[in-house]
Amino acid sequence: MLKIHFLNVGKGNCTIIDFPSGDLSMIDIDNSRISDDEEVLTDPIEYFQSKFKNRELFRFILTHPDMDHMSGLNELANNVFIRNFWDTKHAKTISEGEWEGSPYNKEDWERYLEFRKSSEEPKCLRIYRGQTSECCWTQDNIEILSPSASLVELSAKASEKDSQKYNHLSYVLMVRYAGRKVLLSGDASIDAWEDILTECGEKTLESDIFLAPHHGSENNILENAFKAIKPDYVIVSVPEKTGYAYDYYKQLAKKGVLSTKHHGTIRVEIEDNGECTIFLERQG
Repeated sequence: MLKIHFLNVGKGNCTIIDFPSGDLSMIDIDNSRISDDEEVLTDPIEYFQSKFKNRELFRFILTHPDMDHMSGLNELANNVFIRNFWDTKHAKTISEGEWEGSPYNKEDWERYLEFRKSSEEPKCLRIYRGQTSECCWTQDNIEILSPSASLVELSAKASEKDSQKYNHLSYVLMVRYAGRKVLLSGDASIDAWEDILTECGEKTLESDIFLAPHHGSENNILENAFKAIKPDYVIVSVPEKTGYAYDYYKQLAKKGVLSTKHHGTIRVEIEDNGECTIFLERQG
């Protein structure tokens, strides 16, 4: 059985995948707003330790180097063994002045910089569309749809003032199991979706479950690409009191739109026979 946990962490993302192989993966982490509303939000580290006691993370995947996708990384690394770390190529820096008044911790950024140079425990891997890794992960049926080499180059050339500079790098992953497909889109830019559609084709994008990019923002929809996905369900990781493109995604999804702000943490289980069941923390 494949189990995917979409955590209710607020502004950022955190997805945990429990593969039939026994490999545990975490895609992004954000605990920056847990203290704001402990009754609603899920602490990703506490959740991991509760559900996966004494287990290691086979891979941590940072979709892109924004702080709301790595907040809590230092604490996670202090409590959970991480074997592999997926990263992207960039030259992003954060000045000392930017930490003042920030909801994020400098220690998370510093731990990230350590991981970027690490050759083991965790082993840092930068793998893009069309590449394979020396690390044994293909058995988990993860396909990298983005970034491509051209998107890495696009990001490198973009101005620091370009809000999409690092979103061009965002991992977009397709997870396949028992005839089902789950598309995890990070914060991929419009340029990234155009690149995926052009290079991979509409058929590749077809999915049963679609994690909407950018927390369901209406500013990051490429209709031609998203129409090809044809999902049964769209899942949106979005904080309380924040709107998203509900009307669009309702029209896109065959069966429904599920958001973490209404339903809390969402768990998807796919049986060996392909039967898919969705469990909601709250009925909304």
